[in-house]
Amino acid sequence: MRPSTTARRYAEAAFDVARSDGQTDEWLRELRAAQETYSRDIVRTYFDDPNVAREERIETLPRLFPQLSDRVLNLLRILTSKHRMQLLPSIVSEFEHQVRSARGVLEAEVTVARPMTDGEQQEIQQRLRALTGKDVQIHMAVDPSILGGVVVRIGDQVIDASVEGRLDRLRQELAV
Repeated sequence: MRPSTTARRYAEAAFDVARSDGQTDEWLRELRAAQETYSRDIVRTYFDDPNVAREERIETLPRLFPQLSDRVLNLLRILTSKHRMQLLPSIVSEFEHQVRSARGVLEAEVTVARPMTDGEQQEIQQRLRALTGKDVQIHMAVDPSILGGVVVRIGDQVIDASVEGRLDRLRQELAV
């Protein structure tokens, strides 16, 4: 699932700054570190607490996130000042998507009826690479309701090679 429009805009802006500075890998590393710190209950609770003044939260950022560069801290300052720190995980996810996209790596959601072995996953990945002509990173999901086969979603494109999909198409043909 894609992040909200707001999170996507923050991520795109951050990515543009990181790319113009030639520091996408550094930004990605720091954003992941910030997300890890923010994921701690005590930190998240601190940012959600209405009794803590916005200015106090902003002043606390360098102590909570000492490993971050000024540019990434500035992003967190903006998020904090607008009460949007809860968007950080979505921003990191979208930033990762931007990095993969810039490197020509496609993301595919692959749904299968049963868990697949590593070898089977690699075979699917190789076939998708041959089909698209690009590197493909796959995200596996198991859904027994498709009965067998595979359903692949790359962006807006869906390749339904599942038994369930074939049965549905056969039902439609017979109904005519």
